[in-house]
Amino acid sequence: MSDQLFKIEISPSTLSIITTYQCTAACADCCFECSPSITKSLSYAEMSQFIDDAIQEHPSIRLVVFTGGECFMLKDKLFSLITKCTQLGLATRCVTNGYWAKRPEKAMEYAQKLKQAGVNEINLSTGLDHQQWVSENTIVNAVTALVSQSIFTLVTLETDTQTSDCFESFHTNPKIKQLQGNNLFELRVNSWMSFHETSEERALVTQVNGLEKGCDNLFDVMVATPDKEITACCGLTVSHIHEMKLSHIQDIGSYKREQEYDFLKLWIKIDGPYNILKKLIGDRHERLDKITHPCQACAIIHNEPDMRARLIEIYPDNIVRVLNTYHLIKATQEYL
Repeated sequence: MSDQLFKIEISPSTLSIITTYQCTAACADCCFECSPSITKSLSYAEMSQFIDDAIQEHPSIRLVVFTGGECFMLKDKLFSLITKCTQLGLATRCVTNGYWAKRPEKAMEYAQKLKQAGVNEINLSTGLDHQQWVSENTIVNAVTALVSQSIFTLVTLETDTQTSDCFESFHTNPKIKQLQGNNLFELRVNSWMSFHETSEERALVTQVNGLEKGCDNLFDVMVATPDKEITACCGLTVSHIHEMKLSHIQDIGSYKREQEYDFLKLWIKIDGPYNILKKLIGDRHERLDKITHPCQACAIIHNEPDMRARLIEIYPDNIVRVLNTYHLIKATQEYL
């Protein structure tokens, strides 16, 4: 098989910057174990240079996402970075717990600064764990202020436990009800992924057909972390998977170099980790019932020795199909 046939085209559209592991909250099941006491961050200079290097190496990049930890702890540095991206013609999104909107007037101050900087979207995370640190009312203040400034706002709620009703409370909040139907506001419930066996069980909202999809992250999202690493994705389990860590942020070429012949990543992109896991253990295995998020399956197939051994056994039988699917998708996209 020729190298050219196997070679994967690497043209990321999104740059995701995990600005810091510090956060105003310390949610029990945070995927990066963020908290106020963890101060590891990227400097302003490192983030600014990473943006410059990334778009020079990959002109396909159109969106920069600032996340964490809590990216708003950067204060004016965040607004400056958003402004830089706007001036470069890049769209921007921030992912935040909304702590800065405790008072309506403060929420409006931040919303106006974001508008001036040119931000395109704000994602607010809330739910049972988050609301131990940031109240529902604070999130409502943030949404109200952001939408008033014509900034698209997505609120993502954790899946509730059997005894919590965060979604119902937020959904029926009078100020939120007024915004329902507004094209600048969206409310979404995400499957909750536990990182501790002692965590309270959550309702299962993810349908199997929601798991049986390819991974949109791989080859499309270049990530910089506070560990000064470039990673292959921004999935919930990325810090637990060694193969997703590519190189130092100064080695911008590693994103392409380390992945363009990586068949497993291509397989995950085409089939999705859940479907690969089914091939490894059988589609009736009871373990599948406990998978609520694709990132769980991804961590399992990468980290468990018996899964890795099984991967080596079966991957040759999937090479032709996966490559054919990849080239068909690529050809279709080029045609369109």
